[in-house]
Order: sequence, then structure tokens, then C-alpha cells
Amino acid sequence: MMVTCYGIKIWAHSQGFSSNQTAWLFGLWIYHLLIGLVFYRYILANGGDSYRYWAIDSGSPVTSKGWWDLIGTGTNFMYWFNYPFSQMAGLGYLSGTFLYASLSYFGFLLAFQLLNASSNKFRDKVFSQVIALILFFPNVHFWTAGIGKEAFLWLGLLMVLAGIHFFSDKFLLIIAGLLLSLMVRPIQGLVLTISVLMVLPFHKTLLPYRKKIFPLAIFMILSIFAYRYIKGSLIYGFNLKWIGDILDWQNQFLASFGGKSSVDMQGYNWIEKLVTVFFRPFIWEASHFWSMAAGVENTFLVVIFCFAVYSLFYLKGRIKLPLYLWTALIYGMLLSVLYSITLNNLGIIMRMKSIYFPFFIIIAFHLYYKLANKRAKV
Repeated sequence: MMVTCYGIKIWAHSQGFSSNQTAWLFGLWIYHLLIGLVFYRYILANGGDSYRYWAIDSGSPVTSKGWWDLIGTGTNFMYWFNYPFSQMAGLGYLSGTFLYASLSYFGFLLAFQLLNASSNKFRDKVFSQVIALILFFPNVHFWTAGIGKEAFLWLGLLMVLAGIHFFSDKFLLIIAGLLLSLMVRPIQGLVLTISVLMVLPFHKTLLPYRKKIFPLAIFMILSIFAYRYIKGSLIYGFNLKWIGDILDWQNQFLASFGGKSSVDMQGYNWIEKLVTVFFRPFIWEASHFWSMAAGVENTFLVVIFCFAVYSLFYLKGRIKLPLYLWTALIYGMLLSVLYSITLNNLGIIMRMKSIYFPFFIIIAFHLYYKLANKRAKV
């Protein structure tokens, strides 16, 4: 913990942050760590994949393999990363929680850096402070401060966004972030790759080469879709029916657990599906503390969404956002559509959307600020 605090101080100094901004970072670290401890207690009390990722069963075939034999994607990557710490060094689950909290906190440092770099043009200091408060929304902290895939996905996403905003000086961050996301959850890594390919060609440093870059980006996006289709077709047959069959199986599989937060997504229309992904559970659907906490946060999201829609309407759709926010918006929208047809459990939805929703809120604040500036000039 002392190492992390010292690292924050050195990093803040290297970025030229003020003492007030550095205090924000320390407060964010303490807040993140405390929520990590809440996550730790939650898993011990309720169980979950998080504990399985760390404390691998001694009788599992996994432990009979060598460390490098575990390398792979998804859960195998989690085992591979954790093995040296949990199996070789013998660190406990609490130590692992501190490790993951430290890793994911680096993503928050990058997020703070991005907000500082893209918001410094605003003269209103209050706006900069309010938008920084978005980084304190609890859902993203809860799911990234403990041992789990979301910690890596959050870090990978922020590495990509930082690489795009500071392109081309930090181009390697894009590569590293994409690789990390692909290893942890391949489908999200592919969606993030598509988002980058859709946005990066519009970077001002690449516009002179747009005649070559745009066709290449389109070809790579189509190649990703072709890869996923061919990979599935080699197993299920070269037709489109297997896609629907897999989606039906996914919904039936999740429904078989009989979770209290299961919803009938298959019976919903598209509007109901997206509303469920974006804003549920509603506060009146709360049945315990955790669903109440989710409902309260979602209530704020509804209010913020209304402000964003009003601002967008008043601005007549003319919005100008940093490219990293466009990337996050496309990434989040694509995943939201994907989740609306593959998930039917509100708890899982809250976890899966946690890493990109803060950027939806940031975009909403950008829109509202531009609206306020426009009306002040009238």
C-alpha cells in the first residue's frame, strides 16, 4: 500500500498535477481500496468465480500442469496470471484482492489523466471537479477492485483510450490494451478492436493517409466478423441458424440457475431489452442491499440520460467529442446490444456494463456543458 501511495505521488508529479489534483488521486485510491474490501467480504459470504480464480482446487487438473501450460484465454488466462501468486507464493485471497485493486487503480489513473487532458479547455473549474466525481461511481469500483476479469478489462480499455488520445506517442498502449482484453474475454477484445478500427482512422495525424487507412480498417472489421462466423461454422455448420441456437442456449443456461434477478429478455422488445441493460434494476425492484445500491446508481443514470437527450436535442445533434470518448461510446453501444440478446440476469448485466458506463456519463456531462455554454452566449 505504501508503494502504491509513493507511486501515485511520483506519477502525479510527472504529469504536472496540482496538489489539489494529487489529493483527488489519493482519495480515489482509498475509496477504491475500501470498495475492494467490500468486494472481498461479499465473495467470502456469497461465493463466486472470483474465489475460484484465485484459490484453485488442489484436486483440479489445473494444478497438475506447469505454469506456462495454463496460458490461454478467458478463465485459463485468469488461472495463468494468478498461479505464481496463489500457488507458488502462497498468497491469500485478501492479498490477491489488494493486487487486483492496485492493477485496476492504474486504469483510474489513466481515466483521470484523460479527463484532465480533455477537460482543461473548459474555463469552469467547477465542471472539471464535477466530471472527476464520475470516477467515484461505485459500480465500476466494486467489480474492478477485486479478483476478476473486469479488473483487467477496465485496465485494458483505459490503456486503449489513453493510446488513442495521446496517439501516436502512446500507440503501444493500444496494442497492449487490445491484447489484454482479447486474452481476458475474447469477444470483448474483438468488440474493442472493432471500435478502435472505426475511430482511429479519423485521428488528425492519420487523415493524410485516409485513402489507404479507411479501406484497411473496413477490411479488418469485416475480417473479424468473418473469423467469428467461420470459427462457429466449423463447429455448428455453415448456416445462420446456429447463431440463434447458441443465443437461445445461453439464455436457457442462465435461466437454469433460477437467480432472483433473472428477467425474461427473450420476451422483451428491443426498447425493453436496451432499457434493461442501461437502467435496471430500478430502485423499486430492490430486494436487498446490493440491488438497492444498484437501483440508486441507475436512478442517477436515468436523470443524467435525460439531461443528455435534452442537450443533444438543443444542440441539434452537433456534438464534438474527443476520439477516445467516441471509441468508448461505440464500444459500449456494441456491447449493450450484445448483452441485450445474450444476458438475462440483472446482476450479471450490472457487472458486465460496469467498465464502459462511466464514459456514457462523461459524454452526457460534455453535452450538458456545451449546452450551458451555448445558452450563456445567447
